[in-house]
Amino acid sequence: MKLAQYLTEQNLSPEQFAAVMDGMSTSGVRKWMYGERVPRPDQMRKIAEFTGGLVQPNDFVLVEAAE
Repeated sequence: MKLAQYLTEQNLSPEQFAAVMDGMSTSGVRKWMYGERVPRPDQMRKIAEFTGGLVQPNDFVLVEAAE
């Protein structure tokens, strides 16, 4: 599940998510949501833990399908 989808389903704003994730900025959360930046490995672990595994590190990677 993508982070943006998780936040929408949980009715959380990027500001609220950044606050509970301790040390993550709101602008960083927004960049992750829109694919402009990929979280560091330690941040991905925190995200996966907080979301109960619904958002995984692979969810931040865009993979193009081979033709």
